[in-house]
Amino acid sequence: MGGARSTPRLAGAERAREKEQLTDMTASIRQRWRPAVTGLLAVTLAAGAHGTAHAADPLVLDHGHIDAFNVTAEDGELVLDLAEDVTGSHVRHAPEDVLLHVKEDAWIDGIPEQYPGSPAGYVLPLTQDQNLIWPGWNTGGVAGSGYTDVEIEITEVNGPGPVYLYTLSGFGTVTSLLEDGGHQLPGTLREETPAHTHAQWTFAEPGQYTLTARATATNPDTGQSLTSDAAAYAFSVGDQEEPPPGPTSLAIEGLADHYHTGDAVELTAVPNVETDLDHYHWYTRDSARAEWEAAEGGEGDAYTGTAEIDGQQIKAELLDADHAVVAESQPVTVHIDDHGGEEPGATTLTVEGVADHYHPGDTVELTARQDPETDLDHYHWFTRASADAEWALAGDAGTGASYAFEAADEADGLQVLARLYDHDHAVVAESEPVTIRVTTHDEPGADPGAPSEEPSEAPAGDTSGGAGGGSAGGGDEAPLCLPTEEEREVPAAPRDALVLDHGHIDTFNVTAEGGDLLLDLREDVTGSHVRHAPEDVILHVKPEAFADDIPADYPGSPSGYLLPLTQDPDLIWPGWDTGGVAGSGYTDVSIDISAVEGPGAVHLYSTNTFGGVVSLLDDGGHDLPGTVREESPAHTHAQWTFTEPGQYTLTVRATATDPGSGASITSDAETYTFAVGDAPSGLGAQGGTTTETVTVGRTADGDDCALPGDQLAGGNLASTGTAPPPLLLGIGAALVATGGAAVALRRRRLTARA
Repeated sequence: MGGARSTPRLAGAERAREKEQLTDMTASIRQRWRPAVTGLLAVTLAAGAHGTAHAADPLVLDHGHIDAFNVTAEDGELVLDLAEDVTGSHVRHAPEDVLLHVKEDAWIDGIPEQYPGSPAGYVLPLTQDQNLIWPGWNTGGVAGSGYTDVEIEITEVNGPGPVYLYTLSGFGTVTSLLEDGGHQLPGTLREETPAHTHAQWTFAEPGQYTLTARATATNPDTGQSLTSDAAAYAFSVGDQEEPPPGPTSLAIEGLADHYHTGDAVELTAVPNVETDLDHYHWYTRDSARAEWEAAEGGEGDAYTGTAEIDGQQIKAELLDADHAVVAESQPVTVHIDDHGGEEPGATTLTVEGVADHYHPGDTVELTARQDPETDLDHYHWFTRASADAEWALAGDAGTGASYAFEAADEADGLQVLARLYDHDHAVVAESEPVTIRVTTHDEPGADPGAPSEEPSEAPAGDTSGGAGGGSAGGGDEAPLCLPTEEEREVPAAPRDALVLDHGHIDTFNVTAEGGDLLLDLREDVTGSHVRHAPEDVILHVKPEAFADDIPADYPGSPSGYLLPLTQDPDLIWPGWDTGGVAGSGYTDVSIDISAVEGPGAVHLYSTNTFGGVVSLLDDGGHDLPGTVREESPAHTHAQWTFTEPGQYTLTVRATATDPGSGASITSDAETYTFAVGDAPSGLGAQGGTTTETVTVGRTADGDDCALPGDQLAGGNLASTGTAPPPLLLGIGAALVATGGAAVALRRRRLTARA
């Protein structure tokens, strides 16, 4: 990670070293991704699938919202990674752990000549296509760090063709995003304030591309900078021919039925399918119970050894270019038969002396017996804690035919075997394992416990009567006066709304929590992903949004207050996010804008890949009211036009449906307020009413009565407020503008939370 620096540029020697490291990294990534690229052998994640941030297997993403260049400031360092909403919500990964697949569906063979990449290429559009990846970048993670002016430098592009990156103006005009004013990578992106941005990408040719990137964040007040490590991003573009299947197993050929002592053993490893791989490892072990050891006689797919140990086993492994095992043989066993010329020392071994069981402290005395007896007397004893554990040399046993040790509780289940060795320290015989049993007999003891004492009776409760009790005698009695809680509506204390006039805002933020559907507002202006009750926020569309040249074929023509599809850092950038329903089952979301009140019309729409108007409403229109539908979790921005200045209120409710069961959940209705044009005096001041709960006296018939003073509640027991939309009365709150401070909030029901 990079620390604070006075300059984001690397010295020549340091840059040369880093370039060499990146070259190695790129080569490694290409090698690593080759199986996934050619046929996408790694599993492509569908919506709702789950993954890990550092998966051991390749993560291939071929659709969904992806912040490819995700920049955060953490503990004084700048981090460049990748965040995605496909496997979850804002799941972060090391870039080299992810392959971004551009499907064949992205191919367009009629790109207009005024657009980069014309006449044909693989285009990832500016607006999200649910079937394709939607890569962008997010620098919101530097908010609050001071290092808010971020450059993302794409220093190198390796691939079969050029890569173009650009955006479109509100009316489809090609606009550069690169510092040099061009449209082709490499290049540098700059976000002077924290921002979340998407763009239009074009890859000219199919194949594998690697982009090398580095981020630098500068504190505009001090001039100090932080620089991230360089990161490599892999893109697989288009459908590529699937390679033939690789080998998955090996057969060993050339094994004889038996050998004479000293014969040559010549074997060959044969893959189950033809392959160009030729890196083999051979292993041997003296018996089926011994440990495998690397064999000296293996070279390539051939092994040559000498028959010396009856029962010796041999196996082979085939490795790929990354030295990973791709195929392995079953072990084969060498049998030696000298036809009556029995080897000196041939014998069987048995361990004797084991008792049915032992008590802790007993001595376990074992003896290895040969049958027939030989003149060999070199033994090793081995133990293991259980039948599925590994054998270990009993270091205290010596090399004789006897082994003694003290029984202990932990020795219960211990297994022991002996091996007999010849003068060359080769194993001649091995015993079957014996199992040690250690038991502890319970001794008579005291009564486990005396009977528990009888619980003492609880003190008698107070049986005095309630308020208003009459005398025991007869005659007329006053009605019983009972304390009763009652709700009353009273004027609310004045409070301030949060006024947002710039920045990324998920105006309609839909989440499923605890079986309920919530509709609120989330913004990245006062922090990262800060949530609010919609009625606590005013969205200010500044006068700078006014456009007097809206083309005739665009909604709102000829003029209006325009919030463009792509972010203008000086204006609010309202959109919606339904990613909060992922994993709930209720993934098909409709956002119903049921009412619009204001001085003019409100238009909502998007544009296609090359600037044409596209409806986002279910009815195919562009004017609100209307319903926006996201059939799967999505994060969407749009182009808004308000035809007149003034205050607008939108009434909105969300419904989420489970596509499998058809069941639905619906949010409460919420009110959103837009203030369009010059900020009127009082923007942000709110009044309204609140409900307070008090205690009063009521008879059984519901009539008023006077409670004794000690039963009257001292003021409100609880209160909940209900407020109308913010009123445009007088400058009562400071705008959260560039360089400004956030308004202190007194929220009715939803505390802002990250």
